[in-house]
Amino acid sequence: MKAPLALLFLASALASASPSWAQPSPTATPPAASAPAGSTPGASLPAASTPAASALTASQPATGLPAASAPPSPGEIPWDRWGDFVRGPAFEVNVLWPFFPGGIVDFKLLVPVLRPERASGRGELIGGLHSDFATRVVRDDERHGKVAILGVKVGYRQFFDAGLHAEISADIGWREERQNVHDGTTLESFATRLWLLAGWQVDLTPRVYFNVRGGAGINLFRVGDKFASTEQRVVPGGDLNLGIRF
Repeated sequence: MKAPLALLFLASALASASPSWAQPSPTATPPAASAPAGSTPGASLPAASTPAASALTASQPATGLPAASAPPSPGEIPWDRWGDFVRGPAFEVNVLWPFFPGGIVDFKLLVPVLRPERASGRGELIGGLHSDFATRVVRDDERHGKVAILGVKVGYRQFFDAGLHAEISADIGWREERQNVHDGTTLESFATRLWLLAGWQVDLTPRVYFNVRGGAGINLFRVGDKFASTEQRVVPGGDLNLGIRF
């Protein structure tokens, strides 16, 4: 009986004195990543050390607030041809008068001076060149001989509501009339005709537009020739212009 008891006592002693490697260890904290070579000891590593972590960090703003979306590019902003947007200077050409009545050319430069960002209420200064060789190269006029006019154009255009506008401008320059119908001589003079026009303008794109107007031209003065008083005082007129902003 003593031998079995001795063996039992020995087995119990061995179980209580098992080595530390045989016992389960508590949950271990993973070792900290080693700093790169050449770094200062104790310096912390960047928070985003993997692509996944970088993406997660980028998607979470430091402030904790939702990230603001980027503003749309100018090409993505919808525009309204009757709405408000900045309208810059424009080059404009009369596309009707060279063909009807013919031989007349108008080139204009329009410069915004009043509320250019508004569709309604904006104003533009007008400067340009005017030429009229109609009775020399296109048609005859029983009231005149062969007339040529070269001059400048100055004026102002005021918009009221969307495309509705009115314009006042003057063609000022040199006038020569060959073979005048009174005595057949050549007449040289300085003349000015005032134009009062009203009409409608439509923007085809933010840069391209056209307008159509009607009105009258008033002879303000014609000085330098003996038959100036025979000039027609008021003439009806209308035009169609194509404009390009820049």
